[in-house]
Amino acid sequence: MIDHLLFNPQWRLAWRVLFLALVTVISWLAFSPHPPQGADLGWDKANHFAAFGTLAVVGLQCLRPSGNRRWAVLTGLLAYGILIEWVQSHVPGRDADARDVVADMIGAALGVGVHLLLTRLAGRRRSAQASPR
Repeated sequence: MIDHLLFNPQWRLAWRVLFLALVTVISWLAFSPHPPQGADLGWDKANHFAAFGTLAVVGLQCLRPSGNRRWAVLTGLLAYGILIEWVQSHVPGRDADARDVVADMIGAALGVGVHLLLTRLAGRRRSAQASPR
């Protein structure tokens, strides 16, 4: 089942809708002067790791497989992380922090690694099921 979700292009629209939903929720949390405490993992940097790691995995699924898609996702997420900090510098009660962008990119890089691992494992499983024994 996981290989179907990861490799079948028919799921790309669903991945894109999920990505837009994630960006909407993350933006709302990032741009709110007082985000709800229940949406906090207890450490600010963990929030960044989790959000951008998830965005990276889902973002990779939104694009057709190519050698450039990892760089496209990482570049897009870097721009989004910088945008968040710029907007927060203008929101009362929030402040910009370059370390948050670093945490975003660490999370995104981890997300790319998780995606690579998932696709390789699912690809091997798929190959094993397709080959006759």
